[in-house]
Amino acid sequence: MSNELVIRDVNPDDVGTLCEIAVAAWRPIFASFRQMLGDELFEVVCAGWQEDKARQVRRACDPTDSTLVCVAEKDGQVVGFITFHADAGSSLGQIGNNAVHPDFQGQGIGPRMYQHACERMRGLGVRFVKVMTGLDPSHAPARRAYEKAGFSIQMSWVDYYRKL
Repeated sequence: MSNELVIRDVNPDDVGTLCEIAVAAWRPIFASFRQMLGDELFEVVCAGWQEDKARQVRRACDPTDSTLVCVAEKDGQVVGFITFHADAGSSLGQIGNNAVHPDFQGQGIGPRMYQHACERMRGLGVRFVKVMTGLDPSHAPARRAYEKAGFSIQMSWVDYYRKL
């Protein structure tokens, strides 16, 4: 085996695998959310998150959608994906849903996908790229990967909840 990583455009046969990767990669994040929010608020804020995440991925992969989607393939196996938008008119691109299967995390695949998406967007006239992530501990690996890929300017925000 060559352990070669290939990043390529998505094809229709990939979509089911991408949904599975998304759910597997976000499972620890949503477990953390449950712990932070408590069961009652979690069930309101995050109910059906697995179906929502899979729906987001399927929508991005729909050929009629303007989202660009690439997959990371290692030795013929799809191990990650990245979705992104390029708006040359505003010079701003945005990375959306992206994930690496938990069995392949920590191998530099995420930063390689971010670099690939940034190069594609640069070629489409984009000058700046935005990516959003959480400030909670469960998003620390994502923040490290974005920083490793050169993202450095950040704006922070906080969501507050109140039980009535």
